[in-house]
Amino acid sequence: MIYRRALISELQNTAGGAFTVLFSIVVTIGLVQILNQTAGGRYDSNSILEIVAYSSLVNLPPLITLALFLAVFMTLNRSWRDSEMFVWFSAGGCSLATWIRPVLRFSIPIVILVGLCSLVISPWSRAELAAYKERFAQRDDVTRLSSGQFIEAKSGKQIFFLEAVDQDNKTVERVFMAEPSQSGAQTVVSSKKGRIEEHPNGDRYVVLNDGKRYEVPANGQDAQITDFGTYELRLDTSPSNVKANLKVDSMQLPALLALVPTNKQAAAELFWRINWPIVAVILAFLGIPLSYTNPRALKYYGQTAAVLFFILYLNCLSIFKTWIIKGVFDIWSATIVMNLPFIVLAIFLFYRLMTMNTRHIDTIVVNWVLAPFRKLKSNKKE
Repeated sequence: MIYRRALISELQNTAGGAFTVLFSIVVTIGLVQILNQTAGGRYDSNSILEIVAYSSLVNLPPLITLALFLAVFMTLNRSWRDSEMFVWFSAGGCSLATWIRPVLRFSIPIVILVGLCSLVISPWSRAELAAYKERFAQRDDVTRLSSGQFIEAKSGKQIFFLEAVDQDNKTVERVFMAEPSQSGAQTVVSSKKGRIEEHPNGDRYVVLNDGKRYEVPANGQDAQITDFGTYELRLDTSPSNVKANLKVDSMQLPALLALVPTNKQAAAELFWRINWPIVAVILAFLGIPLSYTNPRALKYYGQTAAVLFFILYLNCLSIFKTWIIKGVFDIWSATIVMNLPFIVLAIFLFYRLMTMNTRHIDTIVVNWVLAPFRKLKSNKKE
């Protein structure tokens, strides 16, 4: 019980410190990028903190997973370097497997948190971030209306030209608008004056007075001209409709599950979400044998190997996600094929460290392969 309490206490402190450092780095990098994009007009300067918060929440699953892995690895690595492990092995009657239970006890709440972030919080953050970008783009259609310039609205589906604009009074004079349709027909509206209005549901309109509407078919024949007293042109959709076109990575779990049978991208996204908790458990388990340090080996050999393992695992997630989209694997086969090698590796490392003083089959094979080269080298010396 003494070693368990000491181990869990040190794991908590290390995990908290690692997550704080990682999260601070991600927030700082994200803030610099968002400030750069804000200067380019992609975000509102009054909403920088909101955008930084949403962007940071998106990255919580990998950050928490990495913090857990580093906590297990760094804590046990310090015990090896300070020879505490040998004290527990000799005087405490412990073995390397004894560390599995306290590590898993510490890891399970964190793994649950990783699953909650991966399945709920990160998709919600992406959806809110996408909704903000859409609302800002819609509002931008109105604020960019200026005198003597051609303005694109509705992502290029409408072209405006206004000879005079009064933003304070929200009035316009001598308006020209062209709107092509998918069939190739052209609609042209011209008016002497108008005003900018926002309806209660959030839709924004340019209301034109005393003008003409020209409808020209794709073949250029039978054009129609209509005089009007009042004509409303919607510039954007209401903010309440922004979330209607969410991408699969922004969908909540029930909507994503309904889409999985017919959409490979939805299946790949579900694979990405459900595997982060699995990756967190395996990395916590793998961190125990990886923490072993031989005093005669290079000082940062173990740290380098641990970082490479995490990078490899992260790349495997991305690769298998791509393969699911291409139809090479389904969700469950990809989960098994990706995670099984790391589980086998962790078991093998446990076996090697727990039987360190015995001969292993892999050692025998390596010595057998290298025996001719060693004999040749000794003959040359003679």
